[in-house]
Amino acid sequence: MKKLYYGPLVLLLLLALLGGCSAPGNADPVPEARAGTIDLRGWSFGDDGSAKLNGEWAFYDGKLIGPDELPREGAGGYAKVPAFWSNHGYVKAGHGHGTYRLLVKLDERLQGRLMAVYMPFGIESAYRLWINGKEKAAAGKVGTSRAGMEAKYLPQTVVFPAADEVELVIQVSNYVQRTGGIWDELRLGYEEEVTEFRTMRVAQELFVAGGIVIMGMYHLGLYFIRRKDLTPLYFGGFCLLFGLRSLFLGEVVIHHVFPDMGFELYKKIEYIGQYFGPALFLLYVRKLFPEETHIGMVRFGTAVYGVLGVVVVAASASVFTPTLVLTHILLLVLAPYVVSVFIRAAIRRREGALFCCVLFVIMALTIFNDLLYYNSLIQSIDMAKFGVFAFIFAQAFLLSRKFSKAFYAVEELSNKQARWSQELEQTVDARTNELQKTLGDLKDAQRQLVESEKMAALGALVAGIAHEINTPVGVSVTAASHLGSKTDELAAALQSNKLKKSDLDHYVKLAGESSHIISYNLKRASELINGFKLVAADRSHESKRSFNVKSYLREVLVSLGPKLNKTKLEVILEGPDDAELFGYPGAFSQILTNLLMNSMIHAYEPGEEGVIRVAVRKDESTLILTYADDGRGMAPEVRDKIFDPFFTTNRGGGGTGLGMHIIYNLVTQTLGGRIECESEPGRGAVFTINLPLEEDEHDVSDR
Repeated sequence: MKKLYYGPLVLLLLLALLGGCSAPGNADPVPEARAGTIDLRGWSFGDDGSAKLNGEWAFYDGKLIGPDELPREGAGGYAKVPAFWSNHGYVKAGHGHGTYRLLVKLDERLQGRLMAVYMPFGIESAYRLWINGKEKAAAGKVGTSRAGMEAKYLPQTVVFPAADEVELVIQVSNYVQRTGGIWDELRLGYEEEVTEFRTMRVAQELFVAGGIVIMGMYHLGLYFIRRKDLTPLYFGGFCLLFGLRSLFLGEVVIHHVFPDMGFELYKKIEYIGQYFGPALFLLYVRKLFPEETHIGMVRFGTAVYGVLGVVVVAASASVFTPTLVLTHILLLVLAPYVVSVFIRAAIRRREGALFCCVLFVIMALTIFNDLLYYNSLIQSIDMAKFGVFAFIFAQAFLLSRKFSKAFYAVEELSNKQARWSQELEQTVDARTNELQKTLGDLKDAQRQLVESEKMAALGALVAGIAHEINTPVGVSVTAASHLGSKTDELAAALQSNKLKKSDLDHYVKLAGESSHIISYNLKRASELINGFKLVAADRSHESKRSFNVKSYLREVLVSLGPKLNKTKLEVILEGPDDAELFGYPGAFSQILTNLLMNSMIHAYEPGEEGVIRVAVRKDESTLILTYADDGRGMAPEVRDKIFDPFFTTNRGGGGTGLGMHIIYNLVTQTLGGRIECESEPGRGAVFTINLPLEEDEHDVSDR
């Protein structure tokens, strides 16, 4: 066995010594009572310690008799002490009442010395004690029925002066639980020795109970710190229940804290620990060795103990105390099974399994000893608390070792994590620098793409204007050429003196028509050129100036005439004629151009008719431009990404995904406003642009 387990083994030896202190060994055989009398005249209380008052006591079944009435009653039967009433057939089912009497013969040299009788825990369930005709002690209230008695456990030391004959009379009654009678050993000895005996027992029980409770609270604390692992919860609950239950047995230490505790509550708490404790222990074993434990057996055991616990909570002591026999039977089934679990775990070399197996066998033997002892089948002492304490201490030791390993592993991981964090930080810094450089390149590329998109739009505008100007200029050239030809014909006729009045009239008419055609078409070309110059200059120079919004938008629409003329779309411009804005007109041109191009490409099929409304309105501080088409509309996932860069639904058709992104940047950054899009499939799209109104700097300086 590893040196690591020597500490718990030393504790086991210490507990064995403590247990031995509670039952002093006697070199000579202890006298026993015969026919209601015990002769202790040859017993040396100084050398041999206190004497056990075991044997045949006179017993008056069904009678509560005082010492003054005993001679008149005559001799009754005899009952063995310690023993339950049911063991010798006096009272069936443990319910009833009766009177015990024992005559103790002492050495006459002891007369006048203070002696003491130790009244143990095991007197069920109320008693009165007389010594030499004087009432000396009582526990509860004896009675001849359930209503007439009050049960109570009260171990105590009763002091009296010695005489050559000492008469002990004890009235006992029990109508509250399954067992009755005096089933534990009474002791008689010197007052100081008996007092020391009981003090030692109290100290032992406080030591064991306190240690178990502290270990239970410690492991419950571990669970509440780290709730992922249920092992300390089950183990801590088992320790706490067993530790508290031990305060209700033996010397009943709990009565020193709660002297007025009722018997029913006392019994419920004791039995709750008796039933729920093993259930938690089964769950603990399951968590400790899950692969070796069959879940069906655990569920069976916890279910039975759970049902019995509910009976304890709901019923009275006279109902639930008989169920203790069922737990004894269940223990005989589950204890070997748990041993088999530990053996299988030990064979598979699970950590601590062999040690657990040995200690559990020891604990099981001590519990089996107590089952026999409390059922008055053997003469022994209460040993279960020591066996359970040793097992619990060993389990706490193993759990602490497990947590220690876990903490060590966490410490190792923390050190590794610190190294990894340092390396990761360096890697992140390097990657961040690379990403920042890449991001800068991407931003440059994006700016270049945006500028390219603007130039492409401007190029398209130039191409459209060139095509549009070509028509009026061509018509003007044709008219001028035709007029020149007719002028040459007129001059030739004049020189040859063949000019007629009708020819002159025809020429004048033709000249008027040609001049009108030339004038009209050149004016049209001039308008196109002026509009192009205005728009192109605004887009290229981005100069900030005051302009009439509606008039400027109209000029933009004129410049886009070549594109719009190829479609069946009608563009309606609405708004007040006096809407002035101090800003960047080129941005307006780009915004309207991109919106119209977006509608022509995405909102309508080629040749499809439609109406696009561009509305301008303003309030005190805001100019609102609304652009609405009645095209196919957009799905929500498209609408939500409409302003994202490089997002397009027509990439196969040459779309770059920058048109709407340029609009967003122009509105939010260049013009300092905001833009919103509303659209549903089949219901067109509406773009609302809100721009802050600014005053012309020259107007402000003139004031």
